[in-house]
Amino acid sequence: MELSMMTFMLEFPVLFFKPGTKEEKAKEIESFIELTAETGYKNIDLIWQTVRLVGKEEIKRMLEKNGLRLSCVICMDTAGDIEGADGIVEACEYLNCGKIMLVPGLPTEDRKELFDLMVRNYSKIVNLAAPKGIICVCEDDPNIKVPCGSREEVNAILNAVPGLRLVYDSANMLPSGDEVVPYYEYFADRTAHVHLKDMSVADTQPEQYANPGVDNRFYLNAPHGTGIVDFDALFEALQKHGYNDTLAIEFVPMPDMDLKDDMKRVYEMFACRI
Repeated sequence: MELSMMTFMLEFPVLFFKPGTKEEKAKEIESFIELTAETGYKNIDLIWQTVRLVGKEEIKRMLEKNGLRLSCVICMDTAGDIEGADGIVEACEYLNCGKIMLVPGLPTEDRKELFDLMVRNYSKIVNLAAPKGIICVCEDDPNIKVPCGSREEVNAILNAVPGLRLVYDSANMLPSGDEVVPYYEYFADRTAHVHLKDMSVADTQPEQYANPGVDNRFYLNAPHGTGIVDFDALFEALQKHGYNDTLAIEFVPMPDMDLKDDMKRVYEMFACRI
């Protein structure tokens, strides 16, 4: 097993909310890549929109400069038509990235309609990627309005799209009422990527964004080690089932802690387990 830094929570504000020129955004993305290398990681997961904004050639330069391997490219809103799917596959091939993660995006009023869109568009990119030796993976989604969260829903998606594998997320099944370890064990033979994420739960709507659960409580991403996920039990299950691929740390910054120190803290928290 190898650790990867998933910088989604750092990239997303820069890409979609923070003002700035393309060059300024690229410089900030490069600082995240540098921090990833400086804090011990050898792998990184990046958002497709980051690769598209900065350019695959420049991303390759940044990765090579810092001695990092791109372990997965995360494609947002892929339940809608995948714009430039061939470009995503081409960029992954250029960057020697072996996995594309497909995220369904926002829910629709009609769950069946969204499910059918996911099947259609996931199949499209899987069929483009497979001949290149690139694995497409979908994640168990924490939004219970998206038909890809519960064990039954994820199983249906995987069965409907031959060649699609699972990104097992260590917390996203909680709002659907599933449990961390049994969920992994059910999908162990179809898991090709793992997200290590912690999550906290509240009885009332917190100030931060949180996903409502089937139990009428609220689930929100939490800094690793501060939430309810039992990572000791999870790692025991990963080893039991012989998982030997990437563990992407879905980083959530600790409030009032230096970013570099926090990234190193989380690296050390998990490096001792593999």
